[in-house]
Amino acid sequence: MPTLAVVGAGPKGIAIAAKARALEAAGLAAPRVVLIDRGAVAGNWSGRQGYTSGLLALGTPPEKDVGFPYADSWGPASPAVTAAMADYTWQRLTVEPGEAIWADGVVVTGAGPPIRVAGQPDRHPRVLDGRSYWLHEHKTQVAQNACVIGSGETAASVVISLVSKLPKHSTIDVLTSRGVLYSRGESYEENRLYSDPGDWPGLAEAHRREFLVRTDRGVFSLQAEAILNQSRGFRALAGRAVAIQAGERQVAVTIEYGDERELVAYDLVVVAIGFQSGWFEGLLGEQARSRLADALGGAELERRIEPDLSVAGLRPPLHLPVVAGLAQGPGFPNLSCLGLLSDRILRRYVATDGPARLALERSERV
Repeated sequence: MPTLAVVGAGPKGIAIAAKARALEAAGLAAPRVVLIDRGAVAGNWSGRQGYTSGLLALGTPPEKDVGFPYADSWGPASPAVTAAMADYTWQRLTVEPGEAIWADGVVVTGAGPPIRVAGQPDRHPRVLDGRSYWLHEHKTQVAQNACVIGSGETAASVVISLVSKLPKHSTIDVLTSRGVLYSRGESYEENRLYSDPGDWPGLAEAHRREFLVRTDRGVFSLQAEAILNQSRGFRALAGRAVAIQAGERQVAVTIEYGDERELVAYDLVVVAIGFQSGWFEGLLGEQARSRLADALGGAELERRIEPDLSVAGLRPPLHLPVVAGLAQGPGFPNLSCLGLLSDRILRRYVATDGPARLALERSERV
């Protein structure tokens, strides 16, 4: 029996483990799935590890659970697999201490460390980021003017929190390199590609990148926008933060917009421009890093992701859903298609023949 190691016991890891158990219940030879996490199950959702307060609404609707979408990916066994998936809930999951393992493949999930701005200090009380803000939000009420750097969902959740906590006459600048704040596109056609990315590889790369920018990167969700439309005390500020100088009482942010630069002082700065997707490289040993570089051959990593979400040409396989958006579909880096994500990865480790194999090959070609 092959072993599949998954770094992270969050939604992606749980979805893969649950689907493997469902495949086994349906009589298919599923791999042994081992989840590796230094925290609790879905720990980033609790609010105790940062990234969120633990009380915010998810950007992904609740109907998109660990099995969604329930596609007939496993031939005649598909109804049995779907039925078995109904047995799994978050409340039944625990994490147990383990030992070093040998695996036939590795899946890396979870958010990496926050992206930083030049000069950004570590552990400064007036400079926070998309993770540390939630661990210290109770200390932000003294700020009279704040700056949130970023215009995506991480920034939106921080702005919503600040608006509710800062004094009445406080001001919040939301610094966006796109000039204005945009809302996420959520038409039927746009949402369909998240759950059913069959047509995605057929789009030109330029159009795929444009789609990701419009619907996922640097945009506020409609839920966040609805809240902020009823709020006061914040404004969008066009520009890009190129440097931070943190003092005891104020933080100076160097803002660049076009050919102009301006130095603006704030009581509080939150750097919320996203997280490092390549954080997993720090886990690799020297030999593994060399083999990854050889597999990439100088190409961008996001262009070298195969249908099973692994890096092309790298053996044993390294599955990277977090960077699979450009090549395979916009829903794989987030929580929009956990069921399809599980199917794509597990198919590499499940021996199937006949109708089941044809169904899998058809789903890959579509």
